[in-house]
Amino acid sequence: MCCLCFFLLARAFGDVQNSFGWLGTANDAVLAVQFLAMIPVALALPHWLPRTRSVRVATGMALGAMLAAAVLQPLLIAGVLNFDVQVVLVVAAFVLVYAWVFVVSSIGHRYDALPRSVTRFGLLLGVSFPVGLLIMAAGLVLGLGVAFVSAVAWIGWLALPVWPLVLARLVFNKPPSFNSNQEGSS
Repeated sequence: MCCLCFFLLARAFGDVQNSFGWLGTANDAVLAVQFLAMIPVALALPHWLPRTRSVRVATGMALGAMLAAAVLQPLLIAGVLNFDVQVVLVVAAFVLVYAWVFVVSSIGHRYDALPRSVTRFGLLLGVSFPVGLLIMAAGLVLGLGVAFVSAVAWIGWLALPVWPLVLARLVFNKPPSFNSNQEGSS
């Protein structure tokens, strides 16, 4: 929510500073907490999925990306990293997290290991941010500038914190339905 308020109120892409500029720092701090809080989710979810190479690789990459995002945010706040450097690294980490959501949702769907509502939400969420970035990049190429903000990316960005809540409500409160001793083929 800090992110949304920052971009709506603080004129994040303009040269004008106003009394809402502090929302940028608050957003950076909240992002660090958000990605640290997602680490236990990434560690727990494989217990409900088949033991496949895809799950292991995607989870490992996501854990590294979550940790990287959580470390990069305070480095930006402390002034150790320049925004132009930090934002590229953090966006790359975000893309890996969204890829993880897509991969585990796909495998959960394919093996019927997760409820269909969870896998459908995860599949849509997993593609939302990367597709939104592609739309934004196309806007830049077409000369529409940074002001061309993709609604797809924003919706995906705002929905990411909902993913662990959906898992907690519909998956983690029940024993694994998939026999995790079975090996998957992926």
